[in-house]
Amino acid sequence: MIAAILLQMVAAFQVGLAYGAPWGDHAYGGRAKTVAGVLPPGYRAMSAVAVPILLLASWIVLAKAELVSTDQGWIDVGVWVVFVYLAINTLGNLASSSKIERYLMGTVTTVAAICTLVVALGG
Repeated sequence: MIAAILLQMVAAFQVGLAYGAPWGDHAYGGRAKTVAGVLPPGYRAMSAVAVPILLLASWIVLAKAELVSTDQGWIDVGVWVVFVYLAINTLGNLASSSKIERYLMGTVTTVAAICTLVVALGG
């Protein structure tokens, strides 16, 4: 449940970025050239694309934990894909030039990755 909630929170953050919230300096490794913290259109589009991916990842974790019903056989593989995605994302967050991304988002993705690993292992 923790991993799913954290993924949904990150999705909400991405929704904000996509709609122009001034949080762009704390996303994408701090590499995007922002105007008053607002991401340029290409990065905003990437944030919009990230939202359904993050929500799907949340659903996969919930399905694997048997908190939502599904008869999809690919959930066992999907939860490992989510774990690897979170592990790689954590490395990116920890390498960010933004302190907020490094410490806050790095912590969020680390905790989500660990929780997803526990679910993937059947815990």
